[in-house]
This record gives sequence, C-alpha cells and structure tokens, in this order.
Amino acid sequence: MDVTKQEAEATLEQIQALANHTRRAIASKYTSPLLILWGLVFTVAYLGTHFFVARAFHIWMVLDAIGLIGTFFICWQQLRSASPIKVSPAEKMGWRMFWFWTLLFVYIFIWLNIMAPVKAVQMNAFMVTAVMFASVAKGLWLRSSFMVWFGLAVTAITLFGLYLVPRTYYCLWMAVMAGGAFLASGLYLRLRWR
Repeated sequence: MDVTKQEAEATLEQIQALANHTRRAIASKYTSPLLILWGLVFTVAYLGTHFFVARAFHIWMVLDAIGLIGTFFICWQQLRSASPIKVSPAEKMGWRMFWFWTLLFVYIFIWLNIMAPVKAVQMNAFMVTAVMFASVAKGLWLRSSFMVWFGLAVTAITLFGLYLVPRTYYCLWMAVMAGGAFLASGLYLRLRWR
C-alpha cells in the first residue's frame, strides 16, 4: 500500500490535532476545578477584606485553609479516579508540582521577611505576582500557552490595581478582576476544553 506525501502529512496533522485535544481535555479535568476553587476563595477573601478590613488577617487565614483543604480533596479525588496505567516514577508530575508550589510559598514568606513591605497592598501585590510568575514559568515548562497568558494577565491586573486604582478600592478591584480571572479561566477550561 503506497501512501502519498500529502496523505502522510494529513494523517500526521490528524494525529497532532488529536494529541492537542487530549492534552486540553486532561488540562481541563485537572486544572479547572482548582482555578474555580481558588477564584471563589480569592473573590470572597478580597470582598471580606474590603468590607471588614479589621478582620482581614482572619478572613484570609480561614479562606486559605478552606482553599488548601479543597485543593487536597480535589487532588485526592483526581488521584483516586485516575486511570490505572502504570507510570514510571520519572514521569510522575504530581509530587514535583506539589513540592514546587510548597517551596514557592516558603520562598515567598522568606522574601517577605527580607523585604518587609510597609503597606499591605504592596505585600499582597508581591504575593500575587510571585504566584503568577510561577504560573508563567510552569506554562513555559509544560508548553502551555494558556498558563503563560493567564499568569501575564493576572500580573497586569494586579499591577494596574496597585498603581492606578485608589487604595480604597484595591480589594474590590482584585475581587472582581483577579478572582474573576481565576473563575473565568476555570469555567472556560471546563466548558471549552473538553
């Protein structure tokens, strides 16, 4: 059976399209619930901070704890429902991602202690942009243009809020724009990347 060059190229394009579709479906399944969860956490935390500024620390601690518990629950559910395909230890990304994010937050708190920002808004903007830098790096590492653009967009939103939105409205801005970006991205992945 002879295959022409055009037929071979068309077959390779179909294979590449199927691989891209599969990659997007996997990203949607694993990433969208986490983006939605943290979008809700950030939206409620920023709104709580705006309306109850004296309780901001407690609001963030409680909601971050809920977010972490939710993250572990979602990851545990995903691990339990994963297909029973044998994967070599070198290919397992879950633990590497866990340690990446854990160490990132350790370093963020080290850097915050070294730099000691004076204003809470500066501290918040630093933390958000550090996490978004990690998102961009992860996107480059995993060849995910979505994660790169997501990280750049939330960074731009944060910097706009830091420098151009009056301090009184910074938390409202971040609730709608940053929390909304997480929510919208999670919903987009869930609905469009199936």
